[in-house]
Amino acid sequence: MSPIDNGQRFHQTAAIATGSAVATETPAATQSVYLTDVSGSSDTAGATLTIKDGSTTIWEEIIGDTMPYEHAFAVPLKGTLATAMTVTVTGTTACFANFAGVLL
Repeated sequence: MSPIDNGQRFHQTAAIATGSAVATETPAATQSVYLTDVSGSSDTAGATLTIKDGSTTIWEEIIGDTMPYEHAFAVPLKGTLATAMTVTVTGTTACFANFAGVLL
């Protein structure tokens, strides 16, 4: 059993009708976010899905405007201790941002 199996699981979702969707997970002072899965969709061609650890971009992908985007990380993205992690999807009139992981 891996240490990540003992963590507190979470998932976050954000949807917006105008602009960008931003989903956020904020850990306790003694925890870090381990992001395992991310998904999103947008109505805008060339939209981006951006993952930030605090204000630092740690992963970014251009997503299409016709199909939902999904990605599972074989090795979770680890955030900085006690620092919020956000997933942002850009859009015009409809976009969604979702992510899941573990707090350790």
